[in-house]
Amino acid sequence: MLTGLAVGDQAAIAPGDWDVLRRTGLAHAVSVSGTHVAMLGSLCAALTRRLWSRSRHLCAWLPAPTAALWVAVLGAAVYALASGGGVPAQRTVWTLALMSALRLLGRAWPWPLVCLCCATLVTAWDPMALMQAGFWLSFVAVAVLMSAGDVLRMPVATAAGAPPVGARVGRLGVAARWLRGEAIALWRTQRLVSLALMPLTLVCF
Repeated sequence: MLTGLAVGDQAAIAPGDWDVLRRTGLAHAVSVSGTHVAMLGSLCAALTRRLWSRSRHLCAWLPAPTAALWVAVLGAAVYALASGGGVPAQRTVWTLALMSALRLLGRAWPWPLVCLCCATLVTAWDPMALMQAGFWLSFVAVAVLMSAGDVLRMPVATAAGAPPVGARVGRLGVAARWLRGEAIALWRTQRLVSLALMPLTLVCF
């Protein structure tokens, strides 16, 4: 089970365990998704930026933020390959690489162009990916999230971070408001993605 969670190797999971995972809705947890790859890339970027910035010679050769971007892409690519290179993992690696390149070039592309470019790269790498339900579910979910952007979070964060007039909000009050805002934002995001994927899920399954 730990191997399945770490690198997506599902061969050692017993049929009885699969039944439990399916009935509890956790079968997707033992397949490496784009979230796993993005989290590892973010961790690589954070560690690289902290360690890189301690060396003047390295920073003179290459700025720490630039190094962090490319180490994140490299780490995500290695993890995606080690986990079998599924469509969601491929999509995440291509998206990280494209967004990193755009950031370094000082460019900004609209989200539909980013999604279309990454879908083209995934298809060029693996043409049979178009026959997988994961291809369409993955890209539609990401497109929905990218189109929503900060609209889901901004009103919640504003309401959560604004103390009542004439009242002094303590640390616990601020933390409680922040957690409430995050929970509401998570619920809104989940609702949006669930509604968007429902028709496609019915068609695929």
